[in-house]
Amino acid sequence: MMGWLPSGIASAAIPLAVFTLGVHAVAAQDVAHLRRLTLTEVWAVDGHTRLERLSDVSGVAETPLGTVWIAGFTEILAVDPSDPSGTRDFMVAKGKGDGPGELLGADRVAITPDGNVAVHDLGRDAIEVYSAAGQPLQRVQLPFSVQWTKGFAVLSSGDLVLSGGVPWIEAGIHRFSSAGEHLGSWADGARAEEWMARVVGTGGSTHALQDGSLMYSSGAPHSIVRYEFPMTGGGEPVGRTVSEMPELLEAPGDAVLVRGVDDEGVKYTSFNVWYPQSHAVFALDGGKVLNVIRRRGGDGDLETVWQLFEPSHETSDAGTHALVGEEIVSVPYRLWFLCGNGDILASRADDLGVQTVVRLRLAVK
Repeated sequence: MMGWLPSGIASAAIPLAVFTLGVHAVAAQDVAHLRRLTLTEVWAVDGHTRLERLSDVSGVAETPLGTVWIAGFTEILAVDPSDPSGTRDFMVAKGKGDGPGELLGADRVAITPDGNVAVHDLGRDAIEVYSAAGQPLQRVQLPFSVQWTKGFAVLSSGDLVLSGGVPWIEAGIHRFSSAGEHLGSWADGARAEEWMARVVGTGGSTHALQDGSLMYSSGAPHSIVRYEFPMTGGGEPVGRTVSEMPELLEAPGDAVLVRGVDDEGVKYTSFNVWYPQSHAVFALDGGKVLNVIRRRGGDGDLETVWQLFEPSHETSDAGTHALVGEEIVSVPYRLWFLCGNGDILASRADDLGVQTVVRLRLAVK
């Protein structure tokens, strides 16, 4: 690990779809001991109708008022799940601008400890804070840009955490005060020779816990760590490994960059962002941890690997939790938010790229 650098509204809708996750990935224990997982879509916002005002989905969260906020670049749509007609939906932000609450490039959404909504504005390198009712409250300017963001969370202390690449910081997690002061960076950055590859490959998903700690799942290789912070002031967080299976996910290194020459002879650089990587991590009730990996399957199609961990009574070099379920679903969900009742807000796209936001319910059998 790099050194410290100072400086629920339940849906009553009929399930829309049920998926049984039954094709196993690389297992860390005998599959006979793994439990069955059932994933149910209990609510959805059709991207062909109610989301037509959003070009893409870059963040989703549920407010304490029960509304679902959906961010897409310069717009934020607040959806009332109890109103199928959509008449109570409203735009929190619409169009690029510099005024209060306006955005230049919305990236991810998180809920603050006091119930407000924080949106990472990647275009401005700032955090825009709104009330749950949609009123702009504060703009927190950050001192530098965190690029290719893979995680955004607000700690119980009110501190802001972004996970991603910074060209001049070899670390994957960056902590800021509620006023925007950089408090420190830690966790390994991606290993690559070229700085651009390091920025693209660095970071992973995050989840802030009510006890003040932070769950972190590095993109690749596979490692889930829980970080605990000092009670007062700054200082280096203490990391405790939840699970570590580095053989499951191979870090792409410089291969994340794809260089070539187009038909007109012009050189270009693009990015292979679909390498197998941990995409979301959530701390569930009872000390359980859910980790989800996005990757391309053997047929080339995107898929998600769902891993469920439970606290283990046996000490192990692999971590404090044991794998109790590891399976695959063919829907390449993007997971965004863990609701108060344990449901998960996610999005998926059809063959035309049209986005649909769904509420998922996970059952363990």
